[in-house]
Amino acid sequence: MAALRLLCGRDAAEVTQALDAIEAHLLDAGAAAPEAMQLRLVAEEIVTNIARCAWPEGDVRQFAVELATEARPDGLHVRMTTVDDGMPFDPTNQPPPDIDAGLDEREVGGLGMLLVREMTDGQHYAREGGQNRFSVERLFPRAA
Repeated sequence: MAALRLLCGRDAAEVTQALDAIEAHLLDAGAAAPEAMQLRLVAEEIVTNIARCAWPEGDVRQFAVELATEARPDGLHVRMTTVDDGMPFDPTNQPPPDIDAGLDEREVGGLGMLLVREMTDGQHYAREGGQNRFSVERLFPRAA
């Protein structure tokens, strides 16, 4: 199993650096380029939301992003976990957006988590020791 652990700040440049490192790690672990891009998109949604929303404006903080990859007989298993000490927030309890509603009638938000749900096989949230722990998992099957 290969692992990557990053500390990320709230600055956009730090977020981009973290996303670049995640994508590179996935490619090094054997993910195909389209798979690495999918997980980068998922990571971007999660990491950007933490950077923007976990703490009050102007509060300088860092949070952890952990990525574990494991080659299995059925494919490449990926687990990404974020850990932050921001306000409690369980993204798995957010209602799905009404994508059938017109733009003027649609509530703001929710599309990012819809993307995360659609592009991963599982999501898990826990609040432990004053920290949010959010994990997503994905198995990229071996090519036939």
